[in-house]
Amino acid sequence: MTKFFDFYKNTNGIFKLLLLGIAIIMCILWVIGSLTKLDRLVMFMVGTIIGGTLINVFLYDYVADAIKYVSELF
Repeated sequence: MTKFFDFYKNTNGIFKLLLLGIAIIMCILWVIGSLTKLDRLVMFMVGTIIGGTLINVFLYDYVADAIKYVSELF
């Protein structure tokens, strides 16, 4: 451990900021990872939006034909 601190004392300022930035990013990711319920909700909403967009853009003709066919059956 003392080797790391000796190395840290002798490095330039940019590298010190980089090491500090990596530690801060890892802490933020750790906090976000602990909020698994929020993470699942966000991923569900993103998936719903992307899925709805893909259905509207690429499968609109097929969905419209299927709805028309079902409405003609009844």
